[in-house]
Amino acid sequence: MVKIKIPLPPNDPSGGEAEWVWADPKGNNAFVLRNVPTFARGLSHGDTVKARIENDVPVFEDVVQRGGHGTYRIYAKSDRRSPEVMKVLQTLEKMHCDMESATDKIVNVDVLPEADIYAVYQVLEDAERAGSLEFEEGHCGHPLRSKP
Repeated sequence: MVKIKIPLPPNDPSGGEAEWVWADPKGNNAFVLRNVPTFARGLSHGDTVKARIENDVPVFEDVVQRGGHGTYRIYAKSDRRSPEVMKVLQTLEKMHCDMESATDKIVNVDVLPEADIYAVYQVLEDAERAGSLEFEEGHCGHPLRSKP
């Protein structure tokens, strides 16, 4: 695996100018993302991306193919290890989600393709309403229902 640089927009809330993610090289400057982006939006684990090479470093350019995963970020009000947040994370794991801790307060949620994205969203929304966390969507790679 290699690390890919994903430039972040100016004044990004992370305070950084780029995020680095692990990826598998696939040839022709294509790479499959192998972890969940924390701050980069519009990307998910399993996406195939194209990168240009700058000073021997792959730098993200575009998405070539979607991997079918979704990405959410949980911002714990106190700590990601608090009982309230741990209960949410355990529930999400049972719903076909994987978690990656980014900081003491931020957890990245990888919503696997087989997960019910609507049920996952409801769990996150309920937890936010209860006041134990806030969340945001980084990318939804799941098919959405048509509106009637």
